[in-house]
Amino acid sequence: MLISDVDCRILAVNARFPGSVHDSAVWQMSSIRNHLQLQHEAGHTNMLLIGDSGYPLEPWLFTPIAIPRNSQEEIFNRKLSSLRNTIERTNGILKGRFRCISRLRTVMYHPTQAAKIIYSCCVLHNICKAANMIDEDIEMRDENDVSDLVGGGNVDVSIHQRGIEARNHYIRNM
Repeated sequence: MLISDVDCRILAVNARFPGSVHDSAVWQMSSIRNHLQLQHEAGHTNMLLIGDSGYPLEPWLFTPIAIPRNSQEEIFNRKLSSLRNTIERTNGILKGRFRCISRLRTVMYHPTQAAKIIYSCCVLHNICKAANMIDEDIEMRDENDVSDLVGGGNVDVSIHQRGIEARNHYIRNM
């Protein structure tokens, strides 16, 4: 799991789980999810993340509408997709800068060691960003490296419902 800001700086990374673990399962165990949930319960509703359909909809995690029913929902999905391009770009820059973690080259180490390599690459990436090193020439365009398109895992129905309400509120006020 990787979280970045609009400038492609990595804000959080979780490399403890193999790629076979679904995004929603990693998210459910995430301390970031717990933090955002506590913040929202305390009334701090201005913190939001954008996720793809592999993640559950929550009031603090907006995901695409699977089947948009009107033009506002279609516009919402387009805007969400546009925002999600940032994380895809961050992944591309990271994998282009550190080819050892690209899909084309498998990290042939014990999972614990592989996670340390990924964490180190993320730290070095942020150092490169802070030093204003150019990203554009190294961004990797691997079309086979796309996120899962189908959600899965356990979903808390009440949190999901509150996510629907939060997303609909945003759509109505776009």
